[in-house]
Amino acid sequence: MEKIVLCAASFYEKKCFFNNKIGNLPKAVEDEIKAVSSVAAEKIRGIVIIGFYEDFSVFIETSKMENDFDYDEIGARLVVESLKREKEELLNSLSLWFRLIRKV
Repeated sequence: MEKIVLCAASFYEKKCFFNNKIGNLPKAVEDEIKAVSSVAAEKIRGIVIIGFYEDFSVFIETSKMENDFDYDEIGARLVVESLKREKEELLNSLSLWFRLIRKV
């Protein structure tokens, strides 16, 4: 299934990258997504990626640098699951937004 990345935040780079080629989100929503992904990246001490699948559902993934042996995969999964619960409304709204802009 094809993935389209919306946002990626890196603990290593101390940066958040946003894919503006998808469409124009309201600035407040974009800022919230950047904040959420940046905080999550800091918590897991790795990389957090938020994006969409072809079926319009939202995904959140984590990863690490190749030689980062301190990365805790179990802890990262727990952070992602917590993020999904806490930001359920935001993620559902993103899915709806993505569905709407892709149908246009």
